[in-house]
Amino acid sequence: MPIEQEVSSEVYKMMDLHQKFSEGLFEEVNSFISDDFQGMLYMPWNGEVKQFNSESIREGNRLASQYYKGKDIQFVFTGLNIIPQSTNQATVSYEVVHQNKEDFVMVRSLVLEVWRKESDGKWKVIRWYEEKGMHT
Repeated sequence: MPIEQEVSSEVYKMMDLHQKFSEGLFEEVNSFISDDFQGMLYMPWNGEVKQFNSESIREGNRLASQYYKGKDIQFVFTGLNIIPQSTNQATVSYEVVHQNKEDFVMVRSLVLEVWRKESDGKWKVIRWYEEKGMHT
């Protein structure tokens, strides 16, 4: 199977799992995070670039699932691009729209990730960078 198909299958699984944050579920999303994870997130409303390692992103996902539990949220992912870097690593990019329908808030983001096939044969995110746009 071509690397693009392998990676896209895993990316789509993780995208679907984000919808379960409203059910308070986060463990399966965290299973896609490598122990070697490094990440950065920019949010213009506070002007900060936050940095994450595997522990802090997993905790962030737990807190996000608590915040979103029971809320009418939706994540819309578009524009998936996959660029192989080697036989066991690929760069992934996409746009995501975060919609909190209860608070009438929508935020668009651009995301860049690097996925690597780990020694156990599972694809996981090793690097992540997200640039959020303004609230609308």
